[in-house]
Amino acid sequence: MGKRIWLLFIIIVLTLSTGCELNLIGTSQATQSGPSLDDLSTLSALATQTYNASPLDNSDLSTSTPVLELPGQGGELPTATLTPKPTKTTIPGTIKITSITQKSPGVAVVKWEATGNFPSGFKIVFSDQVNQPTYPENTYASIYNANARAGVINYVADRIYYVRVCRFINNTCDVYSDLGIFAYAPPTKTPKPTRTPAVVIVDGVEITYDPSLVITKMKTAGSGKAYIEWTDSSSSGKGYRIVYSHTSPTPTLGTDPYFSISDPKARSAFVDGDDGNGYYYRICRFNGSTCTSYSKPYIFNFPGSTSSDVITITSVIELSEGVARIGWTAEGSFPNGFKIMYSKTTKTPTLSDSVTTVSDGAARSGNISGTVNSTYYVQVCKVSSSGGCSAYSQIVYFTFSPDYAYLEISGIADNPSVTGSIDLDWYAYGNFPDGYLVLLSTNPTPSISNSTVFTVANEYTDTATAVGSPNTTYYLSVCKAVGSSCGYTSDPVKFTTASTGFLLTNAGDPQVYDWSITASNPGGYHIFWVKNNYLTPEWSIALTQQAIADPDARTVTLGSTLTAGHYLLRLCTWDVDANTCTTYSNTLEIDVN
Repeated sequence: MGKRIWLLFIIIVLTLSTGCELNLIGTSQATQSGPSLDDLSTLSALATQTYNASPLDNSDLSTSTPVLELPGQGGELPTATLTPKPTKTTIPGTIKITSITQKSPGVAVVKWEATGNFPSGFKIVFSDQVNQPTYPENTYASIYNANARAGVINYVADRIYYVRVCRFINNTCDVYSDLGIFAYAPPTKTPKPTRTPAVVIVDGVEITYDPSLVITKMKTAGSGKAYIEWTDSSSSGKGYRIVYSHTSPTPTLGTDPYFSISDPKARSAFVDGDDGNGYYYRICRFNGSTCTSYSKPYIFNFPGSTSSDVITITSVIELSEGVARIGWTAEGSFPNGFKIMYSKTTKTPTLSDSVTTVSDGAARSGNISGTVNSTYYVQVCKVSSSGGCSAYSQIVYFTFSPDYAYLEISGIADNPSVTGSIDLDWYAYGNFPDGYLVLLSTNPTPSISNSTVFTVANEYTDTATAVGSPNTTYYLSVCKAVGSSCGYTSDPVKFTTASTGFLLTNAGDPQVYDWSITASNPGGYHIFWVKNNYLTPEWSIALTQQAIADPDARTVTLGSTLTAGHYLLRLCTWDVDANTCTTYSNTLEIDVN
């Protein structure tokens, strides 16, 4: 009975869903349809089927986690293993900028402190745009010495620069210093001199002259001789001077050679010259000490062949700031030597400009001096018997550049092979064509005049031994050699030489040291040392020191352990009353691994 009721309910629902539709006027209507024969057959079969209404058993169902199906993975997620990043090993090292100072216009010196290992040196990176400059993105200077603690950089005035020093290793920088900031104003410009108005122009040179004094004629009077005439509408009580020059259109008394005419009434004379050469002549009224007025220049060329002497300038070497060496070759005879004429205003320098006289006819170089960043024109001539010039070189020009030389002593210790001698090392930045001079002095400010001087001619050498006396306090500097003079000079370093017979030794254990001395010291001893420093210090500024009270002691074990690094150790005899060292042993260098 229940099955029939269920079947009847389904038939009614199907009939209503297909046959009962709302027809709207004016709209198209769907075609009516009732249950198909297949639907009725299915319903009939359902009416005859036994219906079991037993409840669903959920006892075997369990909650499961969905599994993502991945092709080729068997339906399971692969197990991912996280590989840890390798740990980067950093070599210990710290850098701290201590000062930035102006060495010269456009050049600054950067100094720093550094602890650690610096096998490939440093880079000084700087910028006027970036406030944290890095290598190699910004401008840099390379310092390849691991012991260097200073370097120089170029700058433009009126700009703010940011500077850092970094450790250079494996073609990169891994440790940077703190930030240094500096700026410098430009140097004061020298005002241009006021030009004197001219009356006549000769070879591009404006010349003021007296029109009442005139050279009227010159003609040859034989080999190396010429006849000259002049007129004077005024008078000259002390006579005249005939001044001449091979290169200057304005020969002047006091700087150029001259012929003396003592007769105030004379209006002609004979003068000398070199065959084949031309000269500028001027006559002037002489008052007994100088010329009061000059005539207009007169040009005269001596006939004949020129001198066989040949001079050729071959080099200009800047020795230091504002000092240059002019080198030349010379063929011929030069019994009176040479003159180097140079000027920064005249392109044809003469004896009226700056002059360096080289009296030795065998010399082939001489020095001139000038102003940095100024261009000079230079010519060398043969000195004639009259003191003037005969044969001339070509004219060359060059500009004095700032001297970028910088020196600093990087290591100092006594030389145990010779008592009283000192080994020192330095690093150098710039050009050193004449090498170096080592100054050894008892004066705190060493100079050529108060020092024993040791010459190091090779500019690529950076070490020397200075020989002094035992148990003596010295001050040492290294300077850039400019001939026998000093250019840039390093800061002095203080050092006391070892006493005779006072020897500190080490048998291998970095904690134990022995010594020998000619006599026991009543006040005992002090041993002191520094780490990772190659400058032997005075006892008062050493990193660590240890007192040894026993006058007869000849060995000591350090109370603090020396860790890995490079050490300089020294022993001194101690004065208890004065609380200071009196004599010193040698310096001992120890590497602790």
